[in-house]
Amino acid sequence: MMRRILVAGLLATAVVAMPQAASAQASPRETAAIRAQASLTALRKHEERMIAIGDRMLRAAGAAGWCDASQSLGWTLGELGQYPKELRQHVRTVWNLPDGAVLFVSAVAPDGAAARAGIRAGTGIALLDGMQPMRNHLQEPSRHALANSERLIDEALARGPLSIEAIDSAGVRSTIALTGELACASRFELSAEDEEQAYADGSLVQVTAGMGRYTDGRDDELAGVIAHEIAHNMLRHIPRSQEAGTPNDYRRYLGRYARISRKMEEEADRLAVWLLAVAGYDPEAPLRFWQRFGPNNDSAHPFGRLHDPWRTRVASIQDELAIMRAAKAVDPDARPALLEQRNADDTPVGPSPAPR
Repeated sequence: MMRRILVAGLLATAVVAMPQAASAQASPRETAAIRAQASLTALRKHEERMIAIGDRMLRAAGAAGWCDASQSLGWTLGELGQYPKELRQHVRTVWNLPDGAVLFVSAVAPDGAAARAGIRAGTGIALLDGMQPMRNHLQEPSRHALANSERLIDEALARGPLSIEAIDSAGVRSTIALTGELACASRFELSAEDEEQAYADGSLVQVTAGMGRYTDGRDDELAGVIAHEIAHNMLRHIPRSQEAGTPNDYRRYLGRYARISRKMEEEADRLAVWLLAVAGYDPEAPLRFWQRFGPNNDSAHPFGRLHDPWRTRVASIQDELAIMRAAKAVDPDARPALLEQRNADDTPVGPSPAPR
């Protein structure tokens, strides 16, 4: 789903059940701490799944030459100030953060650049290319300090290797030079929302904790969800929808936006099939996802459908699977012709053109 993501911070709101014996023996304060840490532990698990899947997909698509070159370190970062003040000590506990660490590695892709350099989740970052990371000193959660660090990292990688001063859980400091790996561009973030959703805003892919729980034990299905959002970013759907312009009449605007949205959602469904295949996931996983998810999540937007009905989406995915398999039978390295839609205007969508 496309949307412009405004991130105030990652909030642990999930309610986690506790054993009755533990609840009876604990004070109210201890009970609250146990629940907060259990919620954060669950979020950490889903964040690790998300970056493992997402980074693998971005690197595979980058190696295939399907996007403009970017660099991936195969990690997601956290900053204490993105959490409410009352959760910050629990974050330290769950990630086993070293004393003094504010910016830290929250998840690492198992075979990504950071993992190969020996970096693990919970590693603190004291310096970025010799500069102290910005920190949020306010009680209110904010992502501005983390966003500043991410910008500094991107700028450093554009110049050459990124030098960080890392702090391990024992407080030992070391200087590590990190070189990114060729990949398509997208960041990943886990939101603590309970709703089963995922979003893309052109540069960020956000998956909710609710979607993580819904796909728990079904990594191929989560990969299908993530592939759909990566496809939105690769196909420039946010800028293309802006470039399409909007009529002055409110009703015409809503109708046109709904048509554009449905067209782009179908493009993302179709390109996701190719992304799954190139990354070594089951390209039929979205079919299983929609057969489970679709019947109970198919309500139309009050101003017009922004997505096709789930059965229509399944039919489009099946059609693209056939197109991809036919293309790969001729050329195992076939490239999805959908990539040519990156600079398309608002035209009706149909089956993919014959791959080149």
